[in-house]
Amino acid sequence: MSLSLSDFQSFPKAELHRHIDGSVPLAVVQRLALQHGVSAVTLRNGQTISIADTAAFDNFYRITATEPIADLLARFDFVLSLMQTPDGIAEVFHACTLDCASKNIWYVEWTMAPAYHTRAGLAYTAVIDSALRGMRSGWQACGVQSKLILAIQREATARQKPEDARDPAGLELAGAALQHSSSRIAGLGLACDEFAFAPELYAAAFAKTLGSKLGRMPHAGEMGAQRAQNVRSAVSVLGATRIGHGIPVGADPALIALLKQHGVALEANPLSNLLAGFISALEDLRLDELLRAGVCVSINSDDPALFRKELADNFKAVFDVYNWGEAELVQFTKHALASAHMTAQERAACLQLFSNKSGLALA
Repeated sequence: MSLSLSDFQSFPKAELHRHIDGSVPLAVVQRLALQHGVSAVTLRNGQTISIADTAAFDNFYRITATEPIADLLARFDFVLSLMQTPDGIAEVFHACTLDCASKNIWYVEWTMAPAYHTRAGLAYTAVIDSALRGMRSGWQACGVQSKLILAIQREATARQKPEDARDPAGLELAGAALQHSSSRIAGLGLACDEFAFAPELYAAAFAKTLGSKLGRMPHAGEMGAQRAQNVRSAVSVLGATRIGHGIPVGADPALIALLKQHGVALEANPLSNLLAGFISALEDLRLDELLRAGVCVSINSDDPALFRKELADNFKAVFDVYNWGEAELVQFTKHALASAHMTAQERAACLQLFSNKSGLALA
């Protein structure tokens, strides 16, 4: 018997690949914009959209595969413009944590590129502390547990934006992550434009984290002609502990063997890959092959507010393709919790929490 969307919505879930700037609910973005005195957004073509016009703003605040990359990035830039102060950052993390609870996501690892939040002069430490403050207040309000992946933004090496000049190779960010005392810092990430910026460019930053408690969670194999090579480099050069996307892995036995050899987990993002045009069908991810091969792969939503596809939608879409049921749902949940950046004690407690919420033996 196939599972319904409501089955997935009600099941307790964990998510390891969820970008904070792509997860802010529409109503929260509108509220924050008006609080910041922003009454309208101006598009590249000169069109102005009122923030108070919910229908028009709703149409703006979503990603479609047919739009130019510059228009797609404008959605993220608008959200980022509201996250340039400590309170703005904390409020977004708080609101997004509550949103996770409403969707029965009880553990989440947020991806954040701190450099994007320094445009008004904030230091990395202030950005990170503000994010942690919002995560903590959100947990206190609803019980969702979360950690933070600090991502290097790839395109900084091109030095095209003001925030790029300070830390183009991510060395300062790696240092900030290592120096921070919070156990809520999961690791160092690498995000954004994979077309032009290969993993090797950031090897020095990732090397700084080797031997530390931090994980290494770069995006690789999401976009561009060198996707397979980028996955190999993420493992062999960056020392990845998890890989975000990894689209070609399922169809490449050598990549499967490489991930298994090094104990590297995979974060699949089915609907965002499909809607962004990086795959032509969900079957392209070969999730069935990955499960059969014993790869620790999880299902994630990536940027749910902008793609308008939540984690439950991703599960439903994939499970319909393969006619999967409860056994696979338990397996994917165990994979997510097994590859989450936790201590053994944290993992045991989380498994027990999920077992209690689901009524199934996950621990």
